[in-house]
Amino acid sequence: MELTNKDFVRLKNFMYNNYGINLENKRTLIETRLVLMVKRLGFADFKSYIDSLMQDKTGEQASILVDKLTTNFTYFMREEQHYEFLKDEVLLPNLKKPSIGGIKIWSAASSTGEEPYCTAMLVASIFGKNAKSKVSITASDISNSVLKQAKAGIYSEDKISKLPQLWVKNFFQKINDKNYVVIENVKNLVEFKYFNLNNKIGWDKCKYDVIFCRNVMIYFDNPTNHKLSKRLYESLKPGGYLIIGMSESLSNLETDFERVKPSVYRKRL
Repeated sequence: MELTNKDFVRLKNFMYNNYGINLENKRTLIETRLVLMVKRLGFADFKSYIDSLMQDKTGEQASILVDKLTTNFTYFMREEQHYEFLKDEVLLPNLKKPSIGGIKIWSAASSTGEEPYCTAMLVASIFGKNAKSKVSITASDISNSVLKQAKAGIYSEDKISKLPQLWVKNFFQKINDKNYVVIENVKNLVEFKYFNLNNKIGWDKCKYDVIFCRNVMIYFDNPTNHKLSKRLYESLKPGGYLIIGMSESLSNLETDFERVKPSVYRKRL
């Protein structure tokens, strides 16, 4: 099954225009990751698959495509220093000086849920029974399948191996020899929802104290990242923090963010 130049351009433009994902130099990746899926779906060639993709109004095929072309690689306590920063600079100061309306945190590319649940467990370990009244956590992703996994909150033993043992004991319930499920008290701290960061609309008026948008910008080109960083800036409260991946930087973008430390930026007061 060959991906013709015309079909490559159609697919590349579809992903860029709808999701901001840049596939300019990813032709081999597309062919490798999609050929079996396209055959399994019953299409004889890429052209008929792309025709169907573009005619699908439900968004289900597009969600599957995004899954295939992006890497939903994550784990608990990934880039641990970010959680230390969250604890020391945002959560613990709130014990002494509570913020009006509580702390609002957004996990903007939550994948299978490890990031927002890790945040929720940190919040629960600090605020205890008052966690829900002190902090609200929103988690979003463009993949319905990973959101479904996240909401289920079921993880294998190796997935939670880097977590403090006290957290495993307090925040998980063992369901069989290999798997654990996040307890309801922690699940209830997180609201999962579908959201496409490339959409011009849908950015609600809620202002956040912290936005995690880690390992997302690697899929975008500079113009898309410039638009995204501007929207993220506008979605933060004055003094709020944007946390991106350790391998990412805003240095090549024109933004109003103040650099706090590598991968951590602050909205000006």
